[in-house]
Amino acid sequence: MAIRDYFRKIASRSADDVRKMIDTKNPDEYSIVDVRQPGEFRQGHVPGAKLIPLDDLPEHLEELDPSKPTLVYCAAGVRSRAGASILTRAGFAEAYSMEGGIRAWKGLIAEELPEAGMTWFNSARNTEELIGLAWLLEDGMRSFYLEIAKGLDRSEDAQLFMELAGAELHHKNALLKLYRQQNDRDPGANFPAGVLNEQPLEKYLEGGVLLSEALAWTAKKDAKEILEFAMSLEVGSYDRYLTLRDQFKEESAREVFGLLAAEEKAHLKRLTGLFEKELT
Repeated sequence: MAIRDYFRKIASRSADDVRKMIDTKNPDEYSIVDVRQPGEFRQGHVPGAKLIPLDDLPEHLEELDPSKPTLVYCAAGVRSRAGASILTRAGFAEAYSMEGGIRAWKGLIAEELPEAGMTWFNSARNTEELIGLAWLLEDGMRSFYLEIAKGLDRSEDAQLFMELAGAELHHKNALLKLYRQQNDRDPGANFPAGVLNEQPLEKYLEGGVLLSEALAWTAKKDAKEILEFAMSLEVGSYDRYLTLRDQFKEESAREVFGLLAAEEKAHLKRLTGLFEKELT
């Protein structure tokens, strides 16, 4: 199976499509979710939108109706893609990310984002593939954080990304240990290519984002936009481990994925805190 087959495209709608939906449908027929921070929401939002910050979304799904079309938006379309991915994985019938976010809603041109989808574990055939894919993404995330830390001047931001890189190394080792427990053997020097049946030519981040594309994009962005992008990656990782925890029956594996999910949640909170400082 090709690496790209483990990821699915996130459905999206333009700002014009959303206006048409609001103008032609009864508000009871759809949901609009704003995944920005409260301060951003207060500065202006799409009519009828419900505020659920991205880092809180996985724990507040019960506030939404999964049978209704649900439109997710943020500032520019970065966080909303992660939000739509979470809803889709949770079983929402229709979940969309609004292209360009509130900026496009206000008539500004939507900027290009690194191509991303949602990590789709249903395509994995066995536990080896699930663990291999998770390890592959942790490896890519570690490389991303190390490179970002090098390019940041502010010590607080750079320090956080260095700490995140260290945490991803810990996660890689935890996954290797779990692989040994699940399969009674070492993963081998060719891991994870051996279990994914393809030698990855490039490194991948959460959602199938190529590391090279992510670094090219962030090279032109300021600290606030980089933090926003990192938040979208971390919430994807958090949701990924919650999903894996539910897929495994062995209590030892469930415990590992639960701990990894908790750590990703803590990372997300720290990134959100710095992001809010940038906003002010």
